[in-house]
Parts: sequence; structure tokens; C-alpha cells
Amino acid sequence: MLFKFDSSNRKRFVFFALSVLAGLLDYLICDFVAWINHLPLFCDTIFIMALSFLAGPWWGVLAGFFYHLIDFILNRMLEPGHLFMLCHFLAALTAGYFKIRFIKKTDTGRAVFVKLIVLSVALCLVMSISGGIISYVLSFVEAYNQASSQTDSLTFLWENSFRSKLLLLIAVRLPVNFADRLICTFAAWGVFRVGERISLSSGNVLHRN
Repeated sequence: MLFKFDSSNRKRFVFFALSVLAGLLDYLICDFVAWINHLPLFCDTIFIMALSFLAGPWWGVLAGFFYHLIDFILNRMLEPGHLFMLCHFLAALTAGYFKIRFIKKTDTGRAVFVKLIVLSVALCLVMSISGGIISYVLSFVEAYNQASSQTDSLTFLWENSFRSKLLLLIAVRLPVNFADRLICTFAAWGVFRVGERISLSSGNVLHRN
């Protein structure tokens, strides 16, 4: 059983602080990977998902909110692209509830590995479909300017293969998200395990109820 959202005030404060930290770290990682080095990856939910594993899915959702709040504060601009916040919410919810439902404390390392692969595939589909739908909606917003995208090359290559623009915007995300979700899921699980050990060695402040 994961931590309940209505836990003690001390846990709430710690989880709130971790939500802010997770949002900030994911923002910095995404900025470094996607926008500075121009790699065809997002890498924007590692710590959001790790917090969902550790504290529960709704704390991950809060971290996703802080990710976009930090972006708004730093850039001083509320743009249509912040609608992709929904993708962060879905990643947090999918990861958190998948762990609650399918990953058990008695699982072997091999079983956990296989389940994380399954989670990565599920997240790939969730993120590709939701991201494609949001991108499709934003394509009708004149003020939205997608300056740089991880899917530009595939969009250019595949645009004549799809009659539906919506299907195109979903399809071009699948290869990118497959690699991205594998990286983020396993990295998030590693961060979660480290956080779990730290919590146990620091007086069980975050120990499961």
C-alpha cells in the first residue's frame, strides 16, 4: 500500500517539497536533453514518475503542475504549449497506478524488469495518443509556435503517408516515445529505489503505512 494523500502533516510537507524539486529537475533535464543538445527525446518525467512510485500518483501530478509553473515563471509567458501539462499528468497517473496494481514487494528482479517494460509500452501509447491529440488541437491555434520538436523529422518524412493529420501526429510520436519511455521508466524506478532506501535510513519519515 502506498502513502495515502491524507497522511501526516510532516509527510505532506516533505512530499510537497519533493513535488517542487521533481518538477524543477525534470524541467532542467528536458531543457538540457531536448533544447540544448537537440536530442530526439523528451526526458521530462523521470522525477515526476519517481515521485508517483514513491508517494502515489497524485503527488506526481502535482510535480507535473510545478514543472509547467516553473516554465511559466522562468519564461514569463503563458503559451498554448502548456496544454501538454496533461501529458505529464497522465504519465504520473499511469506510472503510479500501474505500480499500485501490478508491482508487488514480493516480485523478483526479473519480474520487475518485465513489468517495467510493459509499463514503458503502455506509457508510450498513452503519451503518443495524448500528445498527438494536443498537438492536433494546437495546430489550429495561430499563436502556437512549435519552435523545435522531437518529431519534426518524422513528420516531414511521413506527412504524405497519412491522410489524417491527427493519425500522423500520433504516429510520429511512437518511435520517439518508445525510446523516451524506456529511459524515463527505468531511470524513475532507479530514483524511486534510491529514495526508498534514503527514507528507510533517515528514520522512516517516508516509510509505507
